[in-house]
Amino acid sequence: MGKEYLLQVQNVTKRYRDKLALNDFSIDIRSGEIVALIGENGAGKTTLLNIICGYIKPSVGLVQYKGENIFEKPLTIQEFGILIEPQFLDYISAEENLRLLSQLANRKQDIRIKELLEKTELYSSRKKKVKEFSFGMKQRLGLCQCLLTEVGFLILDEPFVGLDPIGKEIFKQTILDIAHKQNVPVLFSSHDLDDVDEICDRVVMISKGNKQLDQPLEHKQTYTVKTECSISGDIRRSLLEKCSDLQFFEDKIIFQDENLIIDIQKILLQEGHYICGFSVQKNNLKSLFGMEG
Repeated sequence: MGKEYLLQVQNVTKRYRDKLALNDFSIDIRSGEIVALIGENGAGKTTLLNIICGYIKPSVGLVQYKGENIFEKPLTIQEFGILIEPQFLDYISAEENLRLLSQLANRKQDIRIKELLEKTELYSSRKKKVKEFSFGMKQRLGLCQCLLTEVGFLILDEPFVGLDPIGKEIFKQTILDIAHKQNVPVLFSSHDLDDVDEICDRVVMISKGNKQLDQPLEHKQTYTVKTECSISGDIRRSLLEKCSDLQFFEDKIIFQDENLIIDIQKILLQEGHYICGFSVQKNNLKSLFGMEG
């Protein structure tokens, strides 16, 4: 049996007067799953996140977390870690911001604060006032805020915007650790297909408030074996008898199961053919959407 659904969004519609922001939208998310929302500006991504967080109510539909309606029992989302529009006191330090937040939660978390600042590589800047931080540093501090208390679900709106390459890697690794080591689901929106492809388990595409795509990313790779000459029909038949999932193009054999490599090599050698080239290409979102040449 698969992991249970922690979050269920069922037939949610949101209207703002004459504008339809979300239309009969449904999504289910399991424990430990990393799900990315993609789509153009104004597609409905942030509206969906705001509804899931309980910030705005849907016109129609239901949002459940652990089987509870979040609008009837709002305390059910207390364990959400949310980074949509991080809020700080600019005139105090990063460390003081986190300590103040922990005091509001009636918890003393000096060790946790130190761990988070180190993990996000902000520890050396912990005494700086937040107003001196770059946008990317503020994003990382916002992640510290999200994770200050134990979270059961992480929600991030465009978390990679404004981050330098190092900041992006810190964010990505933190998301992967939370999902795969702590079994906490992560839902985030992004415009960058490369970032999405690198870490997510599933991608959901929204366009004009409608769900256009909901697909797991298996991150398969495509293998290509090149022989010294074109492959004859007889040899193709011999290969297909042993390995059915093959494609042929002149002197190339293309497949996605790496376990077939040895069998293909044996058959080619038996038939007097030699491998003169081998390549591996990772399948990604850009190839899915036909954006690679």
